[in-house]
Amino acid sequence: MKARIKETGEIINISDYARVTLDKCDSYGSPIELSFDEVEILQEKSDNIDWEQRRYELAKSAMQGYCIALGINDDSETYDDIAIGSLRVANALIKKLKGK
Repeated sequence: MKARIKETGEIINISDYARVTLDKCDSYGSPIELSFDEVEILQEKSDNIDWEQRRYELAKSAMQGYCIALGINDDSETYDDIAIGSLRVANALIKKLKGK
């Protein structure tokens, strides 16, 4: 996560639950810390999406929905069909999310 120092406009990296600590030190050699009123939190667009993990999560959710909606019995052929349909749903959603 990044933040912009309001006073200087400098952009720094911070973690979600850490104090905002600059790489600079004060005259005593202590790291300079800023309060969250002194910085503007910047939202980063993530280009590091794990599409295989997303595909798994989407297919799992679709499969759960199919199983509940169909109220299926213990038929392995039906599960195979549902798995194929779930992957198709996941692939279609990923295609839309990627903007294709």
